[in-house]
Amino acid sequence: MKKFTLITSLTILLFSCGNENSSNDESSSISGKLTYMKEGSLIYLDYLTPQELDTKDSAIVDENGNYSFNYTIESLGYYRLRINNQNFINLVLDVGEKPVINGDGSNLMDTYTVEGSEESNKLKRFNLAYKANAMTQDSIGKIYQANPNDQSLFIQLQQVNFTAVNKMNNTFVSLINENPASLVSLAAVQQLDPKINSDLYKKVDKALAKTMANNPWFTDFHKKVESMVELIIGKPAPDFTLDDINGNPISLSSLKGKIVLVDFWASWCRPCRAENPNVVKAYNKYNKMGFDVMSVSLDGMPQQQNAKQNWLDAIEKDGLIWKNHVSDLKGWGSSVVPKYGIEGIPFTLLIDKEGLILAKNLRGEELEKKLAEIFK
Repeated sequence: MKKFTLITSLTILLFSCGNENSSNDESSSISGKLTYMKEGSLIYLDYLTPQELDTKDSAIVDENGNYSFNYTIESLGYYRLRINNQNFINLVLDVGEKPVINGDGSNLMDTYTVEGSEESNKLKRFNLAYKANAMTQDSIGKIYQANPNDQSLFIQLQQVNFTAVNKMNNTFVSLINENPASLVSLAAVQQLDPKINSDLYKKVDKALAKTMANNPWFTDFHKKVESMVELIIGKPAPDFTLDDINGNPISLSSLKGKIVLVDFWASWCRPCRAENPNVVKAYNKYNKMGFDVMSVSLDGMPQQQNAKQNWLDAIEKDGLIWKNHVSDLKGWGSSVVPKYGIEGIPFTLLIDKEGLILAKNLRGEELEKKLAEIFK
């Protein structure tokens, strides 16, 4: 579960009114036809910044569903064609573009087409991939809530989850590699785990620095890339010390001499809980060979009335029988969050007997495969 969604500011913004226009001539910047719209309906063209939504123009839909805006695109950026705050599409438009956008006015997101804006079509691919995964995750959550004690079902749901996320991420990676110097790539890369995809973050950062160094969306991203904590395979995992369930301090470095899975999780994190049976299975199979687990809980969220009890209950319910359970019970304010640059959980590191990083974010079959390779 993510600490925050970086693209959220593209969909939760303020709005205001613009100038009305119903003409459709060669000077228009955006035009098209929207079905199932009442004659005289207003639609809006917004410009999106990281802080706000700035309405640049409005247009009136005529009796045939036609509309056009007078506003000329002045700068490359994220734009929005908005019927209302629940029915809109996001676009990436550049100076001089005059796209034609058609669709069903009652359900614009699922029906629209764009001609004359290649980047807007790529952003559509981004939106569709994101939406498909969100719908899958919503279904998984509902099934999980209805069957909280079915461990076999947890494993099946986990596989569905991995498949859906991987499909979405593959779309994002493809978009990035097609053109890293684009605002679509900027949106896509920020949905990927920076621990696993630091090379893509750097690729997009380097490409955009050459073409839009002063763009407000890029400057915020650039600061993030500069402050990223790099967890490099073959390099030492940052040491830390946290209290266990009895208040006794345990350091990661105290586990040297073992192969250790450092597992960042929380009782409130559904994907973490769904993954726990796999960690238990790995521990039971390889513990006597020198494998151990250090579970680092990010319990302690403001909405938790008794975070420690939630933590302890989850340990018992999920059968996490190893002794290395630590937490400062500060949620995202935990001291390990900036040290490891954690933005979402579950997140894991597998470290060797010397404390060097062997792998990142291994789950399910991938964890089993790596441990089998180590202990063969």
